[in-house]
Amino acid sequence: MSTVYLTEITKQFGSVTAVKNLDLTIQEGEFFTFLGPSGCGKTTTLRMIAGFYYPTTGKVKFNERDMTKVAPEKRNTGMVFQNYALFPHMTVFENVAFGLKVRKLKKSVIKEKVTDVLKKVRLDQFIDRQVSQLSGGQQQRVALARALVIEPDILLLDEPLSNLDARLRDEMRTEILRLQREYGITMVYVTHDQVEALSMSDRIAVFNTGECQQVGTPTEIYN
Repeated sequence: MSTVYLTEITKQFGSVTAVKNLDLTIQEGEFFTFLGPSGCGKTTTLRMIAGFYYPTTGKVKFNERDMTKVAPEKRNTGMVFQNYALFPHMTVFENVAFGLKVRKLKKSVIKEKVTDVLKKVRLDQFIDRQVSQLSGGQQQRVALARALVIEPDILLLDEPLSNLDARLRDEMRTEILRLQREYGITMVYVTHDQVEALSMSDRIAVFNTGECQQVGTPTEIYN
């Protein structure tokens, strides 16, 4: 687990400033949400934590380690994308095992870890099924399992529930929260849904037009 420090972060794309002068500390083991409308800088900030973007100015630190220009694969972060980004030609097992195979773990260790994480997301009975045969909610769980199985220090989720219907969204909210508490993992969650942010988070950062306008607990933000 890691504490994330974002210090005086600015990110520019040409003449557009996507994020400006951001100072944030995300505590170890915290469920922290970036809340705001489309184009407000929340996903850009998430991608800077993941290493997909480097800030134009400012620093990203995990604990005491400067990660500003460290490649994504060397950060030990897990990412769950809005569109799940699963491999449709692979089974559930192969999808979840992918990150472990890249790390060149033994087959027996991979099998044990994948089986364990699929039990936790309640998909162990679908282990040999093709991902393309699963429902949206089940695919979302596979994406979560794939991110969790590598035992990341920080789990990053980019609007992970926006493609699900209302009932499934409620179900998955509970599921994500349960897993976060069970693993005690530092989780950074991006959403434009106020109910989602207020019902799940330890703390929330409210973004608008590239700036963080307020940071607080759900109660503080609501009031």
